Amino acid sequence: MTEPTGRRAHWWQNVGLALINLIARSVRSQVETIAFGEDARQQLDWYRPAESAPTDRPVVIFFYGGNWQSGRRQDYRFVADTLMTQGVDVVVPDYRLFPAVGFSEILADTVAAVRLVMTRSADRPVILMGHSAGAQLAALVALNVAHEIPDRHRILGFVGLAGPYDFYPFTEDSHWQIFAPVAEYPQSQPVNFVRADAPPLYLLHGAEDRRVRRGHSKSLMEKQQQAGGRASREVYPGMGHADIVVAFSRLHRARHTVAADVARFIAQTTGARVSASGVDD
Repeated sequence: MTEPTGRRAHWWQNVGLALINLIARSVRSQVETIAFGEDARQQLDWYRPAESAPTDRPVVIFFYGGNWQSGRRQDYRFVADTLMTQGVDVVVPDYRLFPAVGFSEILADTVAAVRLVMTRSADRPVILMGHSAGAQLAALVALNVAHEIPDRHRILGFVGLAGPYDFYPFTEDSHWQIFAPVAEYPQSQPVNFVRADAPPLYLLHGAEDRRVRRGHSKSLMEKQQQAGGRASREVYPGMGHADIVVAFSRLHRARHTVAADVARFIAQTTGARVSASGVDD
């Protein structure tokens, strides 16, 4: 798959995701929609098993991408579906978007969603995860301790799919506005917040990604390791920017190791019985 641009990008956002989600349900689940603010976009969907499940079941909070300007939580049910087959609860939040708000408000929504999940998840382990812009947002929550998160010690890992982590000076005109004012530009760069005591980072990238090049994950991994922290990286041959998240769809998850690699990371970091077997159907 090549990078979706122009009409192909429009098709992907409006038709491709809808088709993928039509066949997403391979596990019985219940979905609870919870508000974490007053705006219509300050809501999240919490996917739980339809039957009773272990009380120590990990929770994965997944933030989607869209260049901080598009996206909606309902379009990523297929990601929740695959992660649930592995034995975790999944939370997919929305957040306000540019140009309605700037980046400080977008990040504030991300933090608010995580806070709500931490408050409602008792003592369960939590993994932060995101794709593209969502990976940048989740990485900032994982790394920047200035964001006050209840029971932060329960965030046991971060999974980044094709995330932009080191992209200043900006190369897109809109980014100079999204991340304004100038004094706050450094706050948008996850590489500025590496620390030895951060949860382990697992950074996944497609070798053929032309939207967010794989050098971003390499930069964050190296800087985190230099700071004394834990970080590892996977690069997948032949995969582009959208491919790495599409790999979680029911049609594609058996063809790639992405979902299974994420399952292994979650199992290793949480100590929970997380299985990769469900991704092979």
